[in-house]
Amino acid sequence: MPLFYDLDSFGDDTARIAGRLAALRQSMRNHPTISDRSIPDKNTSDTLLLATWNIKDFDGGAADNRTDESFWYIAEIVSHFDLIAIQEVGANLGALEKLKNHLGGTWRYIVSDVTAGKAGNYERLAFLFDRRKVRFSGVAGEIVIPPKKDHGGKEIVPSNQLARTPTIVGFEAGWFRFMLSTVHIIWGKNVEGHPARVKEIQEIASFLKKRSEDTSAWSGNMLLLGDFNIFSADRSNAAYSALIDNGFLVPEALQEIPQTNVGSEPRFYDQIALRTRARNLEPTGRGGVFDFFEVIYRDEDYAVYVPAMMAGRAEDDPQNRLTFDTKRNLRNADQRRAYFRNHWRRRQMSDHLPMWLELKIDFGEEYLQNRANR
Repeated sequence: MPLFYDLDSFGDDTARIAGRLAALRQSMRNHPTISDRSIPDKNTSDTLLLATWNIKDFDGGAADNRTDESFWYIAEIVSHFDLIAIQEVGANLGALEKLKNHLGGTWRYIVSDVTAGKAGNYERLAFLFDRRKVRFSGVAGEIVIPPKKDHGGKEIVPSNQLARTPTIVGFEAGWFRFMLSTVHIIWGKNVEGHPARVKEIQEIASFLKKRSEDTSAWSGNMLLLGDFNIFSADRSNAAYSALIDNGFLVPEALQEIPQTNVGSEPRFYDQIALRTRARNLEPTGRGGVFDFFEVIYRDEDYAVYVPAMMAGRAEDDPQNRLTFDTKRNLRNADQRRAYFRNHWRRRQMSDHLPMWLELKIDFGEEYLQNRANR
């Protein structure tokens, strides 16, 4: 549960924000129309709630124009999981620090260095976890794709690295130990099955396949998750197929979701895929996505956020993005509402939905039965 002790700092808005937070919590747990499956209670010792979320431009610098209100909503969502991979963390860790502080003293994060360059966008990849359930193993690193031999099998050919360097970390929860790798695959052109996107997924999936088969690996349980920028989740999609062809399994509960993006055109950008040789990687059958915009920053809330969207600027100020578009054309009433719906609120939260999966972590009974049957 996030630490709500300073909500009174919102003054006249306190009651409204507290009400939205209560509705958000209720929806995540008990409202099947908000998510295809309501999220289970994480306060159990036999399961782990794992999630992935691309939080759009999650940076603590001047580029992140989130209000304090949105941080409370993000914290409430994250608090329902035990371990979450976050993509699009910026070079400035202020946003991640602020989120951790909202969550309380039991939460920690592991974060990669920035990937420099235009393609890397100076982004970081992060894991945020609740120490009451999850333990960091001490094993962590950024993945470098090894060189390859040429067709003659003699010369070593350097591999092209992923645009944003993937991260891999070992965790333990209960009886379960696992390697968790998160990615933010290159966008490339807005084309399904773009070659650069397919190539990156092929490279990382192939690398992790070999790593999971290595008997010297810290764990044979390999979980790959994050933003793959996959348009459709079926074998006809080359990007999705590149993942499946390397032995990764997308749990059935996550094959039934309507979409992982925010928008009218369904996309399946985000994925959680599993591969194991240890035989104790078991989804419980529960998983899904959560559409937070059914509860917060709703269409009917538009008028509430007009002052925030104006950001203290005058109505006739060309820099006022609610009043004027980027070409300084005056927006009409419908265009202003579209700006709220399609741009401003997505920058407050994200243009991706959090995806989650429940995993079994207590194998004590199986262990005892195995020993008893010897």
